[in-house]
Amino acid sequence: AGVLTGEAAVTLGASNQGMVAGDLVNTASRLQSVAAADTVLVGDTTQRAASGAIAFEPAGEQALKGKALPIQAWVALRVVSKRKGLGRSDRLEAPFVGRDSELRLLKDLFHATAREQRARLVSITGQGGIGKSRLAWEFLKYVDGVVEGVWWHDGRSPAYGEGVTFWALGEMIRSRAGLLETDDTDTTRSKVAEMVRQHVPDEGERTWIGPALLALLGVGDAPAGGRDELFRAWRTFFERLASTGTVGLLFEDLQWADAGLLDFIDHLLEWSRGVPILIITLARPDLLVRRPDWGAGRRNFLALGLEPLSEPAMHELLAGLVPGLPAAAVRSIVARADGIPLYAVETIRMLVADGRLREADGRYEPVGELGELTVPETLQALIAARLDGLGPSDRALLQDAAVLGQTFTLDGLAAVSGEEKTALQGRLRDLARAELIVQEVDPRSPERGMYGFVQALIREVAYGTLARRDRRSRHLAAARFFESLGEDDLAGALAGHYIAAWQAAPEGPEGDAVAVQARLALVGAADRAQNLGSPEGALGFFEQALLVAKDPAERAPILERAGRAASHALQPDRAEAFLREAIDLRRQMDDPAGMFGAAAALGSALISGRRNEDACAVLEPALAEAEGAASPPDLAALLGALARVRFSQDRVNEGLALADRCLAIAEREELHELLVEVLINKGSLLSKAGRPVEGIALVEAARRLAVEQGFPAWEGRALVALSLNMAIRDPRAAVELEREAIALARRIGRRDMELTLIGNAGEDSLRTGEWDFQAVAFASLDELEIEPAIRLPMEGASTVIGLLRGTLDMEQVAARYQALSGGAQDNDLASNAIDMRAWGSFVGGRFDEASASWLEMAELSTLNAPYVLPRAATAALLAGDAAGARLALDRLVATGAHGRALDVDRMAIRAGLAALDGQTSDAVALYRTAIAGWRDLGLPWDEAVTSLVFVRLAGAQQPDARVAADSARTILEGLGAKRVLEILDASIASAGDPSTGGRERERDSEAVGTGSVPEVDAH
Repeated sequence: AGVLTGEAAVTLGASNQGMVAGDLVNTASRLQSVAAADTVLVGDTTQRAASGAIAFEPAGEQALKGKALPIQAWVALRVVSKRKGLGRSDRLEAPFVGRDSELRLLKDLFHATAREQRARLVSITGQGGIGKSRLAWEFLKYVDGVVEGVWWHDGRSPAYGEGVTFWALGEMIRSRAGLLETDDTDTTRSKVAEMVRQHVPDEGERTWIGPALLALLGVGDAPAGGRDELFRAWRTFFERLASTGTVGLLFEDLQWADAGLLDFIDHLLEWSRGVPILIITLARPDLLVRRPDWGAGRRNFLALGLEPLSEPAMHELLAGLVPGLPAAAVRSIVARADGIPLYAVETIRMLVADGRLREADGRYEPVGELGELTVPETLQALIAARLDGLGPSDRALLQDAAVLGQTFTLDGLAAVSGEEKTALQGRLRDLARAELIVQEVDPRSPERGMYGFVQALIREVAYGTLARRDRRSRHLAAARFFESLGEDDLAGALAGHYIAAWQAAPEGPEGDAVAVQARLALVGAADRAQNLGSPEGALGFFEQALLVAKDPAERAPILERAGRAASHALQPDRAEAFLREAIDLRRQMDDPAGMFGAAAALGSALISGRRNEDACAVLEPALAEAEGAASPPDLAALLGALARVRFSQDRVNEGLALADRCLAIAEREELHELLVEVLINKGSLLSKAGRPVEGIALVEAARRLAVEQGFPAWEGRALVALSLNMAIRDPRAAVELEREAIALARRIGRRDMELTLIGNAGEDSLRTGEWDFQAVAFASLDELEIEPAIRLPMEGASTVIGLLRGTLDMEQVAARYQALSGGAQDNDLASNAIDMRAWGSFVGGRFDEASASWLEMAELSTLNAPYVLPRAATAALLAGDAAGARLALDRLVATGAHGRALDVDRMAIRAGLAALDGQTSDAVALYRTAIAGWRDLGLPWDEAVTSLVFVRLAGAQQPDARVAADSARTILEGLGAKRVLEILDASIASAGDPSTGGRERERDSEAVGTGSVPEVDAH
């Protein structure tokens, strides 16, 4: 039979000879690849082979070239299922109308994803009944028929409380592994291992991807490394799938998803590079209430809001279902539907149930006169009217099913209803014929053999008609059924049923008993959420548990755990509130020992928010009380937190003593994560104490331990500390470490760490001459919403480069950094505003002001002192201020910091001092050595600045200075440092007499052409 289109003829088989087996299997798929707008004629054999997936109507006999006799032909109308008839409804399907442009857009994006090898997210939102699921179903039928390789997955988020943690993602993995609901733990492990072997070729990757997928399914513990490691493993699995075909991920009912799932979708879109992954989410507008920034700033994101259908589209829909529907009835339905297609479909279903419509020849037709058509005003009322038309027992059965959720098993329904399964099967078939429920029959689905409501709204209306007094018993029955299954991944569902049972009837002794069960279940669900790296999800469960936990002894530990979850979720204000209440409760209970852990957690949360003084106010008295009273882990946590504060406060010796005490306990108690953290902190403290080699050795040890224990985030923290230590010794080597750490941060999805590293690497790249590094590194972050207190220090190098190139205005820079200095409890953070002020003075030729600002910054921040004191000395030399340069040099020596780069810094400063003292030959010799040192270290910026000072102090007529000036010009032109080139030109044009200091500075300032620089309050 020939498939004839407007563009080509595709032969699928010969009607006289039959079709080969392979063609029979793939006929429907190949037909679906034909453009929908074309007229498709097929013969009998093709029609029979494809009728499970394609709707046809007779087209009469057709004469074909080469055929002696006419052949019966059929017109292909539309695709009604996937291949082999999978997913086809037993009832008539309404025509797909009014969404052609949206479907075409999805198809285009699908092919673009494969062609461009990039991840995309399409967020489809709209009110209930607007047609989100139908649009997705039409797209899935199309995808099922394309010839390219596609790995398709779909999952639904159930409407339980705060959301079952990663439920939809777990459904996808179950489906990919071919797991059934009845599979036991051993079968699950075996099938997951086989799936990973099939799709992940690298054996090393399989060792950490497999356990992470099992943890998602509630089998075994999550691997070390927490959320970062889990997200990395799940993402890598989909990326490996995408290496052999486009990966499709359809998340339905995302408005009910847990926060962790939303974060994973963000993570997948943001970090998957160079792989074809198309993510489609379906949600009601409620999602945008929970996540107002959903998709904001994300690359390759498209928001698709579905609007109500037009009146012509609604007329077309009704005409496709009931060609003979009277015009009055059509007008009444269209007027009430208000563009919601489900309203029209439900009205037709109501008329079928009433016997006023019947099916005939693939359409509905009226049975006699319809009479007066009374249609409820709202969709919910219409559905309620349909349910009211059921018998009492069927309506009660639907209510029982609604308690279980959008989908449910026969076993679960039997447990809630108290009826025998054999009796239920027949009744469910009747409800399916009434188009209220459907049965999942896809053998690849983890829900095979399960039932589900035709529409989520039907389930919601059915549940809403259940009296509150009846909800408790049904939810308790559902909870006990889930408990009997003993599966960890059902923890969220179990908790949802218990809290719903309590909320339905919280009063009396029975309400108190249910509250106890709800509290235990909610804490268990929170444990699972934390185990899967979803602190936001855990926080939601803890907050629900606090609703039912009234006894202080029960409430206090939940508050402490909620505080830690909020801290991990980067919500410091909420963490503080929970933990302070926990501490107060412990005091009321006269339980000082119990408050130490909460105090340590509160101190850490305050430190993370850069509130060091507030942290001290909590930690110091808590530690004084804890001596001899706290458990070793709590005491170690207090010691470690306070040592971290002492680092930021530059109280180095106190910090080292605290760190040593903490390390002794952590090693003895095998507190591995705390051990890694405090080793890093102690190494950083040693560097501040002028013992950098010893500090580097400790941080290297911490890094090795982090790798051994599977703590990738702490491995990254160690790299940050190593690069900071290396930056004053060998900036080029520091940049290599920082780039390695940035790659790690991106691999594990740690944006906070990446930002810190981009800032540090940008500053070091300023010296190595790689000025475009910062622009490239920050390019993907430009549209992200990042707090100014975090963002501004991270983009400091970009700001400095803009000032040096003359592309930024100092007034704008000063305004941005003003906020950093006000009220900051972190000296290193507050010093950023002073640094910007100093650079503004420098490019404006006010070198004495620049020197004074950098000296002030070094006084405020011991961490930054070894970096900025050489700048202070350089600016003082440019100002002809020998005393200022000597002061900066003496303070630099006093820091105890040393290394190759600092050695050259000191040499360059001494060269300038010799020039100012009139020791020209000594100055020239020292400058030659210093410039050679910068070249050996590969630091062109330092070479250019040293050459600039050389020229300014020795005069352009000095032969070596003239050579240095030419070299500096080449470097500065290559960097595009326009403002510094102007200073170089002014220095060459000057007499080169250092004794003219202030007068020359005035002339230079005028020559450079800068105005006044606004002061930035540093206090």
